[in-house]
Amino acid sequence: MSDTIAQPQQTADGDDIFGGLISAQGLDLNQLTPHQTHVQAWTTATGAGVKFVEARGLPIVDVVLRFKAGTSQDTLQSGLAALTLYMLDEGSQLYTAAQQAERMERLGAIMDKQVRLEHATLSLRSLSSKALLDPALALFIDLAARPAFPALALETVKRQLLQSNASRERRPDIRARSEVFRHLFKGHPYGNPWGSTAEGMATVTPEDLRAFHQRAYSASNLEMVLVGDLSLADAQDIAQQISQALPQGWSAVELPAVPAAASATVNIEQEGASSALVLAVPMNVPANDPEYPALVLASEVLGADLESRLMVEMRQRRGLTYGIYSRVSPMSAGGLLTISWEIAPAYVQGSQALVEELLRDFIDQGPTQAELDLARNRLAGQQLRGIAQNKSLAALLAQITHQNQPADHLNTYIERIGRLTPADLRAVMQRRLDLDQKVLVSVGPQAEQQALPAVYQ
Repeated sequence: MSDTIAQPQQTADGDDIFGGLISAQGLDLNQLTPHQTHVQAWTTATGAGVKFVEARGLPIVDVVLRFKAGTSQDTLQSGLAALTLYMLDEGSQLYTAAQQAERMERLGAIMDKQVRLEHATLSLRSLSSKALLDPALALFIDLAARPAFPALALETVKRQLLQSNASRERRPDIRARSEVFRHLFKGHPYGNPWGSTAEGMATVTPEDLRAFHQRAYSASNLEMVLVGDLSLADAQDIAQQISQALPQGWSAVELPAVPAAASATVNIEQEGASSALVLAVPMNVPANDPEYPALVLASEVLGADLESRLMVEMRQRRGLTYGIYSRVSPMSAGGLLTISWEIAPAYVQGSQALVEELLRDFIDQGPTQAELDLARNRLAGQQLRGIAQNKSLAALLAQITHQNQPADHLNTYIERIGRLTPADLRAVMQRRLDLDQKVLVSVGPQAEQQALPAVYQ
């Protein structure tokens, strides 16, 4: 993997496109005027879907290519999807890896790449001056469409990927989440969250990468986003250049539905000063389901910031943890709601029981109106921040396209979450979240369990 490529911080398969929450203080959803984002969409002759937003405020262009080429596609050879993506900047038919990096740097362009369960993404950020944009696009297209996959570089990338996976597994919080995926999605392509194993990668050859690239990086398997200082004609020309250069004629098939998993408690012994815990509940609700926004709001109420219900109880009232966070992870074939926290090893069992009780009470009772107002104001603030910056807008468009959201999603989202009531959230949670299917995972040192300390007065 080229050291010149920065890897965006991301969740296991969700998209953390906002770079953190903004404060909801002083934000009144009832007084917000929704910002109208004019999104133009079309499909190229080669089958690539395109979304474009003209944004003339800065002389910058952002290009995002999202292929349905994630790790869930490499069911025959574990590691194939990740290795293919990470080898794209290791040389092409025209340039060596060093030449690619030197030319990108000289042009002031930035290329990023990331692989997740359901997609592999390449992005380019360049100044919009044709003297800089045109050669940057040419390099970007060459890299995406005509990789060389040199054998020597493949061995290096394999070692780097194995080291990266080992490093992640040593982090208790990441390992706990990966164990959740392995249990809930056992026997399904989602069941290997890192998408690579030593045994699988050992068998991958340059020929395997070329064959996978020829299929998975087809124009018809691509969702493209363009945002920035471009006219519609310019955007159409760029989309045509990219889609025509790519392989043609293959599209990923839909993944099978996630099978039901039994409830379980998994304890993994690992040295450390604290234990990382995750409570997960299956949530088979796609992001374009009408009930999905209610689950997002519910998660915000539960564990988004210092004022959320779990944080108030676990940190402010009891001093048990520095942070506890809830999130929903929708995927095309299934999904889950997770609550994650770290705690002293002696309080693992007590905190698990407490968090489960808090979640059960929340599902039974729903949020208060004040909690709901704060959560939806926070989400509205995230949306406004996301569409205010070209790079985050491009990432947001790529995400909602992948999720098959309706065409008016950006312009109606704030209004739709504003209509939800506490009763709506309660009803949706009771229909969609079944605690009898929960999975509890802890990763940390063994310790004699103690009763939780008294609540602060």
